[in-house]
Amino acid sequence: MMWKTLVLTILTLLISSVSACSFKIGTGGNQAVSDSTETKARSDENSSISEAESEMTESAAKQNGGKTGTYKYKAGGANNQISIQELEGNKLRVELYASYEYKTASGLLNANVGEAKGVARLAGDTAVFVPDDAADCEISLRFSGNNLIVKAKNEIESCGFGLNVSAEGTYTKTSRKPDFNASEGEITLGGESPSNESAKTERIRFAPGKSSTVVSGKISSGEQQIYLVGARAGQTMHVEIIEGGANNDVVLHIVTPNGSYPMGKSGESPEYDAFWSGKLPQSGDYKIVLGAIESKNVNFKMSVEIR
Repeated sequence: MMWKTLVLTILTLLISSVSACSFKIGTGGNQAVSDSTETKARSDENSSISEAESEMTESAAKQNGGKTGTYKYKAGGANNQISIQELEGNKLRVELYASYEYKTASGLLNANVGEAKGVARLAGDTAVFVPDDAADCEISLRFSGNNLIVKAKNEIESCGFGLNVSAEGTYTKTSRKPDFNASEGEITLGGESPSNESAKTERIRFAPGKSSTVVSGKISSGEQQIYLVGARAGQTMHVEIIEGGANNDVVLHIVTPNGSYPMGKSGESPEYDAFWSGKLPQSGDYKIVLGAIESKNVNFKMSVEIR
């Protein structure tokens, strides 16, 4: 009897031990599953936060408009503007218009100007800009938030700007759209479009401290010679053919930065004359277009003054 009681006691202890182990094992397994679920939830939450932060960053970048836009700088006598358009291959289309404004002895407002256009190469937040028609002029453009920090190398000697005109300064972004003033439309003489060979284009630059110059060349009937000159709204421009061959048949017309004709139009063609003077309606590049009525290889001289 005692033996049976002892066996039953041992069996009871074994069953209790096994049950306890099973409970502990089951509890441990459930805890592991719970930990894994919590870890996954935290990972998903962190991932969601990361994605949200990324979306916020992208949204802010889009709202700021990247580097494309119009930047302005005005301090002292400087009144400058830079327009930038992002291109493929880490390149930027750049158009710089700078001026130095001052009053003459008689109290009239005048300005010396300078302009530069071309494509800059971007590395990180800094671009090196060498203007198309000034290979020795080097301008650094560094983007910093909403600002554009501009530094120039060989500016006085090589950039061709007017007296006291400088591109340097800390510009502020005023628009997400670039303000390119150049007019790319075809210009015709007598209703006929010139060929690429006959439509020659040159830029007029004034010597430091000067507001006028004389240019000369040779032209034939059916050809055109186009001169670009930068000026500010409100200035007055005087243009005159002072020598136009024996028959005086070299004539000109003016095209504003937005493509209008201040000398008027006759039908579809602009009016031509040997002289024009007027107050300029807007800032930017003006085109002075020369043509010859009948002569072949006629020499000409033209005076240009901007005040």
